[in-house]
Amino acid sequence: MVRKPDLVSTTGVGAVRAAPDTAVLRLGVEVREAGLAHAYSGASAAARRVVEGVLEQGIPRHDISTSGLSVRSETVWRENSAQEVVAYVASTGLTVTVRELADTPKVLDAVVRSAGDALRVHGVGLEVSDRASLEAAAQEAAFDDARAAAERLARKAGRTLGEVLRIDAAAFTPPGAPVPLARAALASTVQPMPIEAGETDVNASVAVTWRLSPAPSKASRA
Repeated sequence: MVRKPDLVSTTGVGAVRAAPDTAVLRLGVEVREAGLAHAYSGASAAARRVVEGVLEQGIPRHDISTSGLSVRSETVWRENSAQEVVAYVASTGLTVTVRELADTPKVLDAVVRSAGDALRVHGVGLEVSDRASLEAAAQEAAFDDARAAAERLARKAGRTLGEVLRIDAAAFTPPGAPVPLARAALASTVQPMPIEAGETDVNASVAVTWRLSPAPSKASRA
């Protein structure tokens, strides 16, 4: 009968800290008018002003994207009357990637001044641009942690580690926490918004299975 090899499996964790170097601005414009065409035109004009304001700050066009065009009606019920449309609201979303974190306040200032009360700032996400390198470093640290645990257990059993039979690696990078900002005020009252990057953690978990060296024979233990 063939004896199955003895194995040991351990899970290691690793973490790397880094300061975010990129900001992702989640913006939008919203215009409310009595007529659908006026609402749509107003939102389109506001979105163009935001894009122009961002471009003037040196942000390349490929770092600007739009999404989520919406036009909806606002209705009320009148007594003894049918439902009545009182206004139309047109909106669209914009995402701007600022690759020089220090430029974020001036870019925000520019878009607020460009769109005024039509602007909506949904949040600012802070990210690390070279996430792959940080994730790799976290995984390597997790593997070392798993190996140290396996060596400790093997030594306790009077054995040594052999070849690696299986590795299951998973990495998790928490997304840049959005910095919520209130609805933009009138351009004349705008003050630059400070952005503090802080640090973000890149965490990894690695599960590894090793073959253990053969157990000492009874003769060798005698």
